[in-house]
Amino acid sequence: MQQTVGLVGVGIMGQRMGRNLIRAGFPLVAFDVNSAARETARQSGAQVAPDLPTLARQAGVVLLSLPDPDAVLQVVDGPGGLLAHARPGTYLCDASTLDPATSRTVHTLAAARGVRALDCPVSGGPTGAEAGTLTIMVGGDAPDLEAVRPVLLVIGKKIVHCGGPGAGQAGKLVNQALVAVHTVGLFEALLVGRKAGLTLDTMVSILRSSSGATWLLENHHRVKALAGDFEPGFALDLMFKDLRLFVETAVDGKAPALIASAALQLYNAARAAGLGQRDQGAVARELERLAGIQLGTLTPGA
Repeated sequence: MQQTVGLVGVGIMGQRMGRNLIRAGFPLVAFDVNSAARETARQSGAQVAPDLPTLARQAGVVLLSLPDPDAVLQVVDGPGGLLAHARPGTYLCDASTLDPATSRTVHTLAAARGVRALDCPVSGGPTGAEAGTLTIMVGGDAPDLEAVRPVLLVIGKKIVHCGGPGAGQAGKLVNQALVAVHTVGLFEALLVGRKAGLTLDTMVSILRSSSGATWLLENHHRVKALAGDFEPGFALDLMFKDLRLFVETAVDGKAPALIASAALQLYNAARAAGLGQRDQGAVARELERLAGIQLGTLTPGA
């Protein structure tokens, strides 16, 4: 029988990763502070733990899928946290997106308890989580990665060992910065085109077969924001958080982040406009306000 996996955080990503683990035959024990999320886990076939200590005592591998660094530290540290109750030799795989410094802190706290910590942030969104095709960027010791690889291969198709503790998070933040910059750049360019009299259909048709094409345009914004759909796949608040962590990491490393910093302010303005819980593509609404023109929506099937 497969070893028991603990899952803390059964949100948009966590619930999908959990279902794949159950389908693969891993006994899953889950915990979430949200009662609806706990019920979702139960209906998927997971055992729901009443608290973190109970989960920690049952699981040989614990997977975290949480919104921010504070949430991760609250879950792992302290007398009621995972580390105080996990068995020595337990593996802690954090699929949340954090700053590298926080992941290094978690690694140090875990090592003091005999727990092997890995930062394992993921990319691919809800679609990739559903299909089990996420890219997983891993920071930590190589032997620990090999020990948990069978679990990670259930939720991800590509696993990249980036280096020591925190390196996986650095890799994820690089990706997130480019997602944000490409998103803002796309909408900015399209709005200039609209001002020049081009239709949205015309511009997207050109981009899809030209050098300006991007994965984001083809696979996300064309079927989400540009189709008028702002239901969250990846919430704008979360993109703001990831981009802020990238800029802070750049500041700590004394590296320029001029374009990312400008994009961060646009996401912050969109948050101030009440768009934080919408899909991150809703930053287009703030750019539309600044430009004084609407992008419009693509013709269905375009």
